[in-house]
Amino acid sequence: MQTSRVSQLIRDGVVLAYEEAGSGDPPLVFVHGVACHRGFWVSQLGHFARARRVIAVDLRGHGGSDAPEQRYTIAGFADDLAWTCMQLEVLRPVVVGHSLGGLIGLALAADPARISAVALIDSVLLPSAGRDGVVGELVAGLRSPDSERTLRDYFETFFGRDDDLARQAWILEQAIRTPPHVTSSVWEESLRSWDDEEALRRCQVPALYLDAGTANADLARARQLCPQLAIGRTIGSGHFSPLEVPQQVNPMLERFLTMRVDR
Repeated sequence: MQTSRVSQLIRDGVVLAYEEAGSGDPPLVFVHGVACHRGFWVSQLGHFARARRVIAVDLRGHGGSDAPEQRYTIAGFADDLAWTCMQLEVLRPVVVGHSLGGLIGLALAADPARISAVALIDSVLLPSAGRDGVVGELVAGLRSPDSERTLRDYFETFFGRDDDLARQAWILEQAIRTPPHVTSSVWEESLRSWDDEEALRRCQVPALYLDAGTANADLARARQLCPQLAIGRTIGSGHFSPLEVPQQVNPMLERFLTMRVDR
């Protein structure tokens, strides 16, 4: 069994935490969603470290990384991720991202010299027009005195009817540890400074989307913009499929690697 190593890098005075295990190419870099952390990949790290080098990061503002007062943009997270890979000599990894993490990987996918492939797991792509209002209300709530309740209420909408109740409670307790100045900025910037349509058009690497059956993405349109996008779907879970149904997620990731990356 592989033993992971938890370490830190310091970029311009900001601590960026990560966990690493295994060996073998291409390396896999796992990127969590908003208000989550590297621990959300526990079922993937142990599995994939048997044959590959795996790294799970704590994004700036999350987990064991520092949370300075600043804007939290997808472009900024992507720049941190590229810098981390450079420091660790992780060459052309496959970026596997859940939710926000998938968008961060997609932001790097225009440059095949940086990453070799990207997998997005239930990321928000080309959402319906009503999302702007939902996110606006969420940001306002996160900047109110009742930010913790706002985040709990929003995260509770992510769960499926068959999801494990103890796991749901754990996810909610982890989520509220993320400072509200971080979460509010992430969601605000997802409207203000992120263009998923352009990112899909510019994607130059093999891409996978694992749908959890939520209303997060217009996958038909996404495939028009990114013809190489492969699409899979899990069943029996809500948004947090890597935790809830790893027995489905891991084999689909393995198949994607075999078909599009390893050969």
